Amino acid sequence: MKNAPYHILFLSILSLLLPALFPSGLLAANISVQAQLQPTRFAMDQNARLTLTVTGASSAEPEEPRGDELRFFSLGQSTRVQWINGTSSSSVAYTYRVQATRPGAHTIAPIAVTVDGKTYKTKAINCTVSPAGAGSNPPSGQPGGRAAQPPPSASTRLRSGKADQIGFMRLLPKKETVYAGELIPFTIKAYFHQGMRVTIKSNPRLTNDNFVLESMDDKPVQSEEMIGGVPYTLLTWHGSLSAVKQGIFPLEMEMDTSLLVRSRRQRPFSMFDDPFFDDFFGGYTQKDITLLSPKKDITVNDLPRQGKPVQFSGAIGSFSLAVNARPLTVAPGDPITLHMIVQGNGNFDRVKAPVFTGTRQNWKTYPPSAGKLTGDQGIVKKEFEQAIIPTNGNIRQIPAVEFTYFDPDSQKYIRLHSNPIDLTMQAAAGSRTAQPQAQAPRPQLEKGQATQTPDSSPAAALAPIHTRFGRGVTALQPLYRKRWFQLFMVVNILVFLTALALLQRRRQRLAHPERIRKKQIIRQIDQLLAQAKQAMQEKDSHRFLIRCRKILQVQFGFAWKVEPRAISAADLEHRLGKDSPLTEILKKSEHAAYSGETISDQEMQDIYRTLQEEVKQ
Repeated sequence: MKNAPYHILFLSILSLLLPALFPSGLLAANISVQAQLQPTRFAMDQNARLTLTVTGASSAEPEEPRGDELRFFSLGQSTRVQWINGTSSSSVAYTYRVQATRPGAHTIAPIAVTVDGKTYKTKAINCTVSPAGAGSNPPSGQPGGRAAQPPPSASTRLRSGKADQIGFMRLLPKKETVYAGELIPFTIKAYFHQGMRVTIKSNPRLTNDNFVLESMDDKPVQSEEMIGGVPYTLLTWHGSLSAVKQGIFPLEMEMDTSLLVRSRRQRPFSMFDDPFFDDFFGGYTQKDITLLSPKKDITVNDLPRQGKPVQFSGAIGSFSLAVNARPLTVAPGDPITLHMIVQGNGNFDRVKAPVFTGTRQNWKTYPPSAGKLTGDQGIVKKEFEQAIIPTNGNIRQIPAVEFTYFDPDSQKYIRLHSNPIDLTMQAAAGSRTAQPQAQAPRPQLEKGQATQTPDSSPAAALAPIHTRFGRGVTALQPLYRKRWFQLFMVVNILVFLTALALLQRRRQRLAHPERIRKKQIIRQIDQLLAQAKQAMQEKDSHRFLIRCRKILQVQFGFAWKVEPRAISAADLEHRLGKDSPLTEILKKSEHAAYSGETISDQEMQDIYRTLQEEVKQ
């Protein structure tokens, strides 16, 4: 079982390479969709989790969940791929947070999911919502309900005001009275005393589920700031969040950090195999610390029911609408593409496509696209496209489109209407009727004269049918049979095996740190012997004796587990005795270091020969 991690690593990489070795037809699976709500009973001040699972596909386009007096907030999606007995299975799951606006029985309507052009539907889900505080919390660990408190850990949680010796954090929301679903811009400032060795282990995060973090900077902006004459290192994040439901809720954020403090314990060995790094890191240890911002109460109001338009999709903020169409010269039955742009500031996740106001008698419409969200230089916009087809030849304008949103500043619902677009309508091909004309007498044709038929109008003529095939191939060659792909796979396998061998060699080395240290000592002594020999050849007795002293200190420092520089002639005399030649050599080396005494060439040769014999034993 010692090599089990390598087998797991090999199987993991092999599972990623196998999809490229087989045709896609072998990997296909039956597609099914399923929606699950946990729990099905919850209170007004709690939430449930709706999971929409699509099995047999790695991507899908689900519609927004709908339910009477229910709200849905997207929490993201996850993809899963499995290999079982050579057969792959993939699935994608979409997760939503569900909240109710009134108690009672509710129904989540079937959700339509589009996969590869086909539409699938889930079953309807029934749920029961009790009044707030009714005590219908799910069991611990189940989705929904109030967020469970995290288990106690080894980290220290410090709220601002209690961590003055380390640092503190401030959360600055732009508004403290908002509407449910409205974006709240905020700024997070984390202050740390300069000189403290602090590592940021995570970005700031919310401590409760009353708010949803919509966006935040991946990396903070670092600067310096003086507070009360004390210099601080300042980290600044900008982002936005939204409130989930009506009420007054505390807004608080926390951040995981680690503080490097001195430790009395010395690490047994270093991963860098270098004494420099041992000395640098050996005297410190990391202590996990969680910083908490002061709580701020946020008042969340519900959107007004009076004057709420039917087309309102939940967009809150300040927006503008721009619309164009192409082509503008068409015939009845020709498609026209509407390009609609919603631009501004607000919760763009709730911005849906504007509504086309044309009537069914004159227009045939198709569902608009899901929308493409882009942002450039602080300007955020969402673009939609919708195909419309005129069915009446008397149409002269494309009707307006309508977009509705709620403006929190004016506290009103705003309706935006685009201007009608002029349209040039042509007669449909093949539907033109010939005008009655007086027929001229048909001339008599001479025998053998061909009848001339006038050319048809290019506008009314149909495009010719192509009777020739395009470029063909003799056979379809799968990817795994192509020579370049086989060479690519061989190179990758060789690189993988080489990496495994190097990893195994390093693990063996790290398993025996004493053996590694011994090799380092032998290598160092060989270098010092070479330097001593060079000094002897140059007849530099002072440098020769310094190298001899260093050799003995390194040799016995490793053997006796003490600092080499602390070993003196008295230590050798105590352990080896007065008659030991090594004791005499170290005494001469120490005496020469302090008095500058020199020795003869013959003495240097004798000392060098003695060192070689004793050290190599």
